[in-house]
Amino acid sequence: MKINALIISIFLVVIFLCKGCKEYLDFKGDNTTVVANNLDHLQALLNDAVRMNQQVTPSMTENWADDYFQLPSRYELQDLARQKVYIWELSQYNHPNDWSASYQPIYNANYCLEMLQKLNRETEDKVKFDQIMGAAMFFRAYYFQQLLWTFGATYDESTAAIDKGIVLKEDTDFNIPSSISSVQMSYDKIIIDVELSLQLLPELPSLPTLPSKASAHALLARTYLSMRKYSEALYHANEALKLKDDLMDYNLQSDGVFQGRNPSFNKYNKETIFYTEMNQHQGALYLNARGGRVDTLLYNQYLPGDLRLNCFFLPADGYYAFKGSYAESRMFTGLATDELFLIRAECKARANDLSGAMIDLNHLLKNRFTNNNTFVPIQVSNLQNALDIILLERRKQLLFRGLRLMDIKRLNKEGYNISLKRKINGVEYVLDPNDPKFVIPLPSDLHNFIN
Repeated sequence: MKINALIISIFLVVIFLCKGCKEYLDFKGDNTTVVANNLDHLQALLNDAVRMNQQVTPSMTENWADDYFQLPSRYELQDLARQKVYIWELSQYNHPNDWSASYQPIYNANYCLEMLQKLNRETEDKVKFDQIMGAAMFFRAYYFQQLLWTFGATYDESTAAIDKGIVLKEDTDFNIPSSISSVQMSYDKIIIDVELSLQLLPELPSLPTLPSKASAHALLARTYLSMRKYSEALYHANEALKLKDDLMDYNLQSDGVFQGRNPSFNKYNKETIFYTEMNQHQGALYLNARGGRVDTLLYNQYLPGDLRLNCFFLPADGYYAFKGSYAESRMFTGLATDELFLIRAECKARANDLSGAMIDLNHLLKNRFTNNNTFVPIQVSNLQNALDIILLERRKQLLFRGLRLMDIKRLNKEGYNISLKRKINGVEYVLDPNDPKFVIPLPSDLHNFIN
């Protein structure tokens, strides 16, 4: 069977899914029907980076967060819907959106898992069978987590059993009603799926768009961090870094940094463990093209000699725009070693291993400064000092990756009292700590399909 025909059939699946069609995976032509029903076809479905990795993670989380602001002149050019997004007043919105973008790879993963149940593992290539199963479970869990961070309540152990999470659809049957699970059930499902995938995946991927044991541990580290379960996050960050701990030296073009007057990063650089990109639905107000400018106070936190000043930022209208994505012209949201070093540093600090925390942090930072010894290793005297520095460096390194909003929400659960503020035409809009508006509302057209 020609691979082009398979890709066409997969594309039609996505079209039908978006329209709510109940008859899927049918492509008829030349008196044949193409159905993804063997291991090679299922692997091709998961290998399809356009559907599984590119522009599929939520963007509303970045619209909501505080790493950018809109110039008044650019704000006035936005339509009313985007203006409402900027002041956290999103109400009515439909397809396409964060939900539909992330549920596309979930649907594909569910389809693969259903088809695997119809195949006999004993008569198939067992290694390929297991890796497809592990990859499908990882993909589903990865996007469940992305949706949970966007549309679910922040994890709080005391209320997680009753707080609203997300729909955990594990099948492709549109006739089966969907319902919203609790936050606890949502996190439990994510963790179970990733733990199972760990048993089936290779240590490292053949392509950065495919899952591996390294990315599974990294996803668990990210998940447990958002739950504020720091010992578990520390364990999985450490396990992931045992498998892959490469860091780019921002001084070196050979490490994946385009040099010159306008340095940037290679796509699939050596820090990438698992590659995904943010979609650009609902306006993508943070983008330079939409007038998004980097928060001035944040920009001023970078020290002289910090190569991120040139690698991350571009002068624009008297301010700065962000250009430092690991996805070149798009926004990278995947799993990478720089994030893992910062997770491990934070978790070590919380375990009162201040020396170990600074070893990880300084290892990262020395690869971010010019090679003329401008970087002075950081030393700390107490836990709070260590956490303040690590959390600031986390924000400076990981901005515009879809992580900031979750960081605000988890830290506000610990009393950090981070408010979001925006001023338009002399009027200040404020999102207070733990405000219900931190949970982004579901798309309007989804309410008809959820009990």
